[in-house]
Amino acid sequence: MLKDLKGLSLFVIAIVCRLPFLWAGYGKEFDAWSNALNARVISETGVYEVSRLPGHPLQEMLLSLLWPLNHSYFIFNFLSTLVSAFAVWTFFEILKKHKVDQAWYWALAFSFIPVFFIAGTYTIDYNFALCFVLLAYLALLKGNYWLVGLFIGIATGFRISSLGFLLPFALLLGWNFKALLQMGFLALGISVLAFYLPFETYGWTFLDFHKPPFPGWASVLYKLSIGIWGLPLLILVLIAAWNLIKHPAKADLPKHLKGLAWPWFLAFIIGLQLLVFMRLPFKAEFFIPALPFIILSLAAHSKPSMARWAAYTSMASVLFFGFDYKNPWRGATPLDYHWEFKAGSQIIYCSPFQGPITIDQSKRKVRSKTVEKSIELLQENERALVVAGWYWPELIFKYPEHPHQIVHYSSQAQLDSAQKAGMRILYLPEIGAQNAIMEGHQQLEEIGQAILEP
Repeated sequence: MLKDLKGLSLFVIAIVCRLPFLWAGYGKEFDAWSNALNARVISETGVYEVSRLPGHPLQEMLLSLLWPLNHSYFIFNFLSTLVSAFAVWTFFEILKKHKVDQAWYWALAFSFIPVFFIAGTYTIDYNFALCFVLLAYLALLKGNYWLVGLFIGIATGFRISSLGFLLPFALLLGWNFKALLQMGFLALGISVLAFYLPFETYGWTFLDFHKPPFPGWASVLYKLSIGIWGLPLLILVLIAAWNLIKHPAKADLPKHLKGLAWPWFLAFIIGLQLLVFMRLPFKAEFFIPALPFIILSLAAHSKPSMARWAAYTSMASVLFFGFDYKNPWRGATPLDYHWEFKAGSQIIYCSPFQGPITIDQSKRKVRSKTVEKSIELLQENERALVVAGWYWPELIFKYPEHPHQIVHYSSQAQLDSAQKAGMRILYLPEIGAQNAIMEGHQQLEEIGQAILEP
């Protein structure tokens, strides 16, 4: 009974600690508002469409079914909180199966990794997919290969890249062909069923992806380090990882897993997620599926006393030493006491008393204020071509009965057509320069007007 209460306590802590952060809109990401807007469209029209390619059909259908019942910020965000808490409980069970000392503290440390913690506070699919990947791994440890396939298939329905976990899981099984067939058949079958709607709607083009320009190596390195772990936890993880490299961990695997050795299994998963991340290196969240396996490896190698340090440091990483860039339209509002430094054309700051979670909340509020101010000004204008860029889904969501032609980005042909029709051409803050990057022309800034001036 006591062991069950430990798992339950982790579940409750994961939920309670995220509750204060579920009210500030659907999230700071374009994708979060796109999910909510897509749910409304599917619910109101009865016609399926993707929130963004290649589709995330299980979440898209879940949100669209929930829409008529309750689509408040809190409820949609709480779904992410709920699956995050269940992922923490599942990870605790995995740690116990591996016979890790101080499993409760290691699971607590995982719960507060900043990128994972924040992904559990807004309307996004990252932790949905992770939860089912962890359930699949737990089923693998228990030798239930049908369940492995079931959970991998469901994870894939939330994020298509989850299907890649079949390979490292299969390599752990070695030459157990019966298990491989059970696992692979069900995972592939459910994945095909999940993506039937995107395929039926778009054909094979559903496999297309958004392809923005490369953001630069400084941004990539930040997202792969502080963007994932936060500053205090990153330092601890680097120290622990160095010890792990010198003395590779030997995770206690069940006897039925006789394939790939654990260090190679871990390296395979990290490599897999690096490939996913580098395909679109814009979001630290793309690395979330590798995090529990990294923590598991550190836990298997470290002394029991390290567990508490990891948990406390992880919590500190969520609450302190947050980084952001100064931006009046999308950036967080820093406290008076912070440090600043220049990186390229941007001013970066570190605020010791603002952590990643409070900075995320501030960014959500500032971005929404920018959209709301833009709507006030657009209501004073006659029909115009409005280029909204990364504000597009939130603008459309909050301003559904608009008279304007609101687009994500605009080609030269669209601008020429609007100009010939005598329409005003407007764009939201920073989108003039961003449109030039995305579309390869400067015409928007030349003939258009910014809705909000600095």
